[in-house]
Amino acid sequence: MSLFLNVGDLVGLVVFAIAAIFLLAAHTHRAIRQAFCKHAGSIGETQACEAICHQCGKNLGFIGTWRKKARKEST
Repeated sequence: MSLFLNVGDLVGLVVFAIAAIFLLAAHTHRAIRQAFCKHAGSIGETQACEAICHQCGKNLGFIGTWRKKARKEST
């Protein structure tokens, strides 16, 4: 076993590091966008009865609970 890395190992590490940085940046951007969204716009519903915000894409949970909450806030 050698302590030295060959060129193929270095290339693999660089590609992995770039991919990891890209995925981390994309996840962080989406998380920040969802955290600051008011979810006041239109809300969609999936076939699994989940409420999805159209502005940020966040899953807001069961659509029935979301509708009850929206009714209480409007009255």
